[in-house]
Formats: sequence, C-alpha cells, structure tokens
Amino acid sequence: MTKKQRNRRKARRQQSVKHAQTAARHDREGAIKRRLRARERVILPAGREWLAVEAYPLSGSRCARALTAAGLPVFEAREKVREQRDGRPPRVAMVPVMRRVLFVGLRGWSDMRLIEECRHVWQVFAVTPEGLDWVHREQFRQGLLDADIWGDRAVPFIEPGPMQEFADHVCGYKRWDRLTETSHVVTDNEVLALLYGAGSRVRVTGGPFASFPGVVESHDPNTDLYTVGVSVFGRSTLVPCEEGQLTAA
Repeated sequence: MTKKQRNRRKARRQQSVKHAQTAARHDREGAIKRRLRARERVILPAGREWLAVEAYPLSGSRCARALTAAGLPVFEAREKVREQRDGRPPRVAMVPVMRRVLFVGLRGWSDMRLIEECRHVWQVFAVTPEGLDWVHREQFRQGLLDADIWGDRAVPFIEPGPMQEFADHVCGYKRWDRLTETSHVVTDNEVLALLYGAGSRVRVTGGPFASFPGVVESHDPNTDLYTVGVSVFGRSTLVPCEEGQLTAA
C-alpha cells in the first residue's frame, strides 16, 4: 500500500468519525426537543362552546386575564421552549403557539356580551357575507345587535369534543399516526426518558468545566438542568449542565 492510499484511507476514517459525531449531536438535540413537549393533559371545562378571539398586539396576556376575570374560561395553546437571553442561565418558558389567539368558552349567547365588552379583544372569528373571517370588535358589536333584532345568530362555535381534541394535539398529549390515520395518547416511552440517569458517567463538553469527567447526581425537570459531580483537585464539585453540554464518558 502506497503512502497516498494510506492517507486516503485515514481521511475516510476521520470523515466517518466526524459524520458519526454529527449524527449523535443531532440525535441529542432532537431528543431534547421531544422531551420539552408538554405531557400534562389540559382538561377544558365541560358544557361550553368555544369561540376564537384575537387580542390587540402586546395584549395577549392582559386579554386572557380580563376574560378570565369576567368569568369566561380561556384556552391559549402554549409549548415549552428553552430560552437564554443576555447571557443569563437558560430557562424553560411556555411560549404561545398561536400568538394573541385565544379560545373562549361560552355557556350561552349572553356570554357574547362579555367578549364584546373586553377592551383588549381586537378581532373575533365570525360569519361574514364572504364566509368565515376575522371581524373587528366594533363590527362584532353591530353583528350582535343585528342578531338580537333579526334572530339570526350564526356564529362559528367550536363544540366541546373537537375543542378538547384540538387542545390535546396542540399540547402534545395526543399524536396523529399517519399510517393508521388515527390519533393516540402519547406515552412516556414516546416522549423519551432522560438521556442520562443518576449515576451515569459523563464528560462535560461546554462551559468552564469542559473536558472534565463527572457523574450525574440529579436532574431538575423545571429548569431541565443536570447536576453533575465533577472532580476538581480530588474534590467533587456540583456543576449544573444542560443536556447539550454532556456526552457519555
């Protein structure tokens, strides 16, 4: 074997190792994203029909609080997302999936007035001459007056069953199976267990303790951080680490 052939074989081996490391990193990142999905089921109040409303810009939270204070249940689809700003420690935040869009539970036609009176509501999903579309709150108010006069109460309410099904899918409680074209409840095995359990030997790959070996002591589900015991000058030091900063030793 010539020197040129040996160099080519060595380059192919190095490339294979690099590809394997990249694939392993992508697998870890995908696993982290899957585990950040919400697993708790959101139970919506029974016996209510639901209407979609949109809040004014930068008023989504205020609109939800105002409607809740008026006695109307509000569902806002949110998902868990890891955030890190201005060099601060990372945190897991609940971020709205449909920004400023709220689903309001109504017991009857009289509850429509509570939506019309909420000053934070910008638009309401309603029936227009052109079909279903968003209408401004003032137009919605006029539509309520016309409905009371003429008795034509055509509103695109969402029934309790489909609304609960929608909430289950948005919050990650259920998943759609394309093969069987049916939905099923997501199990713990599908969500994925922790990549590193207590007692697992790992190596830190990021931060001030990069390249230090250690042992996983615990995991905090609220911050999604591992506590790793790193040996520094013969003493064990507890270090908080993200999952992306660890690799199996």
